[in-house]
Amino acid sequence: MVATQDESGQETLRPVYRGGYFEVSLEEEGLFNLRRTSLLLLIPILVLQIGAGFLNNQGMYQFYISLPYVFSFLALFYLGWGILRIPKEKRLYRREEVDLSFNRIKSAGRNLLGLLAIGILGEIVFLSFFSDGVDLVLEFVFLLLEVMAAIVVYFQIRLLQPISVQVKSEQSEVD
Repeated sequence: MVATQDESGQETLRPVYRGGYFEVSLEEEGLFNLRRTSLLLLIPILVLQIGAGFLNNQGMYQFYISLPYVFSFLALFYLGWGILRIPKEKRLYRREEVDLSFNRIKSAGRNLLGLLAIGILGEIVFLSFFSDGVDLVLEFVFLLLEVMAAIVVYFQIRLLQPISVQVKSEQSEVD
């Protein structure tokens, strides 16, 4: 906290950022394209996940399929929130700006892909061993929707791979 005085002589405490500043390897146009492309990739992921939930397939009654499906919405929420927090202008960023956008998208994307993979594997196990007397069309549609969502998440992760975030300066300047 830094104490400052205004014109009337009143002293106010103001928080000051003390930490490193980070530089992203994108220009303003690249940030805009990243934000737009990420939002465009988020839409099919949402549609596929929500659409898979509306299917009345018997596999969703198995905990090893339904739990990864439900938890994937948490990772999907954080992925979307990180995409919305991608900065719009090129400048030096504080740690929380980088952590709540670029790093959150990377970690939420990996977590979402892992949860989708667990759900897909669970559906394959269900189809292989426990699908006697079950409508296989619904099961394969669910599996197809989850695989397509996983492919789109993979492309989202690949979109961020060439972007580097590096520490530009370790000290902050007091205003």
